[in-house]
Amino acid sequence: MHIAIIDDLSCDGEALRASLTRWAGEKQVLLLPPPALFESGEAFLSTFSEGLYDIIFLDIYMDGMTGMEAARKIRKLDHACHLIFTTATADFAADSYEVDSSYYLVKPFSYDKLCRALDRCGAALLEQEQWITVPGQAGEQRLFPGRVAYTEYGSRRVLVHYQDGETLSVPMSQGAFAALLLEYPYFCDCMKGILVSFKAVDKLLGDHFLLKGGEAIPISRLKYREVREKFLEFSYAQVRGGS
Repeated sequence: MHIAIIDDLSCDGEALRASLTRWAGEKQVLLLPPPALFESGEAFLSTFSEGLYDIIFLDIYMDGMTGMEAARKIRKLDHACHLIFTTATADFAADSYEVDSSYYLVKPFSYDKLCRALDRCGAALLEQEQWITVPGQAGEQRLFPGRVAYTEYGSRRVLVHYQDGETLSVPMSQGAFAALLLEYPYFCDCMKGILVSFKAVDKLLGDHFLLKGGEAIPISRLKYREVREKFLEFSYAQVRGGS
């Protein structure tokens, strides 16, 4: 997850970055690189481009360009990133809706309020960056469930296929590995030795899933009814705004 902080008070920016690092550790969310600090809207916009950040924290009262002015310019380039205002007064809370902000924090704010603001950014964003620890060739390694397309077991190890085409080899039994991923409602045991993420599915067909990347993932004939019910339940939840 990529986060930027725009605040002309370096002490406030550093304190927020420390709290974000704490939150990421508790949630097992990857912040890579660490949150970037900018002391003005002008400095931030000079390097900004669409898709560069998932979340941007903006102070409103700053020398030069205000946080609200910076937010309007950000929205002209990026409509998807989450904006969270941090300021000493609630005077601009109503204006924050104009730029589709996710939250408005009045300084000084508590760690719990920061966590609520981050939760407001959505489960999908959080799931994408959450990780679990699994065995690797040289010790432990991180696996990101929200990025997985499917997994397949063979030769006493699980090959994890990410949605972006990358792969990860995990030396675990299928039973132990499946127990980890099936804790997430969007994973399904569709065939012996194969798990699929519903997040990666484009279509459910007669005997297989067609993934968004074009791969065909077979479904056991004996499991088809159960698999279909789980997939439809997940799809309905997505339409209703569920995670």
